[in-house]
Amino acid sequence: MIESGLILTGNDADLLRRALSEVKTKAYEESEASLDDTQALDALLSSFRATEKQEHEKETSHAYLSPLGKRLMLGTIIGKRGDTDSRES
Repeated sequence: MIESGLILTGNDADLLRRALSEVKTKAYEESEASLDDTQALDALLSSFRATEKQEHEKETSHAYLSPLGKRLMLGTIIGKRGDTDSRES
């Protein structure tokens, strides 16, 4: 089997080492389980993926409005603007 690999050096390696150390520490504090580097990396990636998925779901839920929803929102905005205009005059 041939596997592709990634070699990190310098600041990138140090940043990853510190991130994995933080994940290991946090996992131990929460469940008293020790993680090796691979398990810590999996946990870190899972967290990133979950956060990305939540952000994407928030974006898509706000992006779609039905035609009725658009009309109701527009009517509300126009109604508020009409109330403001009548108060000013």
